[in-house]
Amino acid sequence: MVRVVRAAFPRLNKWLNELDDPRVQEMCRYAAAHLWWQIIAMFLFRTGSRNAFDEKRQSGEAPWNMGALCGQSAEDPRFEGQPTVTCSDNAAHHASRVGPQETAKIPVLMFRDLLDRRLFDGVRLFDHWYVAIADGSVKEKCRQGFEEGGKSSTGQARYRYVLQLSVIGPEGTLFPLMHEEMDVHNPETEKEDCELKSFQRLGQRLKEEFPRLPICLVADALYACQLIVEICHKNDWKYILTLKEGRQPTTWQETLKLLPLNRNNRLRLRLGQDGEEGLQDFRWVEDVMLGQHKTNVILSGEITAEAATLYAYITNFSNLTPSRVAVVVNCGGRERHLIEDAFNTQKNNGIGLEHVFCANATASKNYYTMMQVAQVLWILTCHGCLKRLYDWARRATEQGLARAVWEGLRARRLPPDLPPLGQIRFGFS
Repeated sequence: MVRVVRAAFPRLNKWLNELDDPRVQEMCRYAAAHLWWQIIAMFLFRTGSRNAFDEKRQSGEAPWNMGALCGQSAEDPRFEGQPTVTCSDNAAHHASRVGPQETAKIPVLMFRDLLDRRLFDGVRLFDHWYVAIADGSVKEKCRQGFEEGGKSSTGQARYRYVLQLSVIGPEGTLFPLMHEEMDVHNPETEKEDCELKSFQRLGQRLKEEFPRLPICLVADALYACQLIVEICHKNDWKYILTLKEGRQPTTWQETLKLLPLNRNNRLRLRLGQDGEEGLQDFRWVEDVMLGQHKTNVILSGEITAEAATLYAYITNFSNLTPSRVAVVVNCGGRERHLIEDAFNTQKNNGIGLEHVFCANATASKNYYTMMQVAQVLWILTCHGCLKRLYDWARRATEQGLARAVWEGLRARRLPPDLPPLGQIRFGFS
């Protein structure tokens, strides 16, 4: 894991140390990167809570090996020969004093490095478009008494939400890129920010950061509206959005009326060997009105021994031949489940999404950012190395692997001449 971090992101500690640091440096024992790594490690090793990480942070060889991760080794004169790991209270206090807009740049910088490594080239849609999936989720279930957006005027506990944008990587992986907080902006009326307004802000940031990156947006039926279509048109992005009858009734009705006039727009695929796993049928209609814009509608029906299911999508991919339609649906629209799977993993496998790590709103935002940094590091470690190289790792759960890595870092001190890592690749070939 340490070799992966050094090989994939050799400048990570530099980026962390360059974040705003309001401390008086002459009085500090720990470098800024050390404080941020305390938070990252809690998520990376899936300890589940700050207390659980604190219980073992000073045990065994953990202080020496944490130094190998954060770049502050035992030779640092501030340690006086005995390295230690800072406590979670110190890290949380530091996170409460650094602007979330600054820390949010770290996943973007990591994504740029992965782009330079051409990690996503093999999974681009039609060998050109980077598939970005957007979805919102509960970030924290706040308890009563929390300040700074944690409690409403009625005294009822409220949730903190976040909008996440992630990019599909090789072998079904998903790499966090950007997120946008959904906050209560007006404390008098307590009008809650909505997901579509948050996407407007996120989309603007994304276009500013990557003005020429070819992006294909994949999202659920909430996004199948004129506002999102207009954003994609303005930014020269492609989109594949789930369509539901109740969300866009006019578009849905027009599609049904035009289907009999487009009888040649059909494709049938057999799933599994000799169709043993069922059938997949596609029908599509081009140039259907959605507000003031024209869009293309694809209907995808699946029939298996267990169920018959209909999926519908709108897209601005044109020249829809049968082969292109299959790619749009199976490599684009159907991949939306990846972000839901990622949320589920972060909620239920020791990472702690929805857990309140800190009552302070600023620290809470920074904790979520570091959770995404840990997610990127873990994908590269687990899927880019462990599960590719070792059969035993493929049989283990990711939570078990993460905790085994933590136990290993506590059990044995890393050699000072740790050899560099070779290629990071995905797949078992």
